[in-house]
Amino acid sequence: MKEKIAVIVVMVAYLILLSHAHVFAGETVYRFDPATQTSRAMEFKNTFDGHKLYKSNCKSCHYRGNDKGAQYMNEDSRTMRGWNIVFFRKNVRCAQEGAWAKLSAEELTYVNDYLYSTAYDTWDPRTARSCG
Repeated sequence: MKEKIAVIVVMVAYLILLSHAHVFAGETVYRFDPATQTSRAMEFKNTFDGHKLYKSNCKSCHYRGNDKGAQYMNEDSRTMRGWNIVFFRKNVRCAQEGAWAKLSAEELTYVNDYLYSTAYDTWDPRTARSCG
């Protein structure tokens, strides 16, 4: 029984490593950030921090059937360009009403990194990078 558990643990660890192979292979993906006018490296730390901030701040209001009047929102609700525009123009109700004020500029950039990396048009079947 212990041997089976050990095999399962090793297999799970191997699958986790494979899912982040591009990070270990040295492949760095960049995105242009119009808010800072810089090219940002899409590193695992930034997108993971963005994921945590998104779940704790944005999803507390933007879920189906909420009573706060917030529109349902998911990571793939917009394209990569769309998410960049949202964080550049800050013309969404959350930003205008001050809900974003509790996040620092760096934290907002992390959230933008995460949403950009999981946007609607992230996966493109015509590219070799999307093949896995």
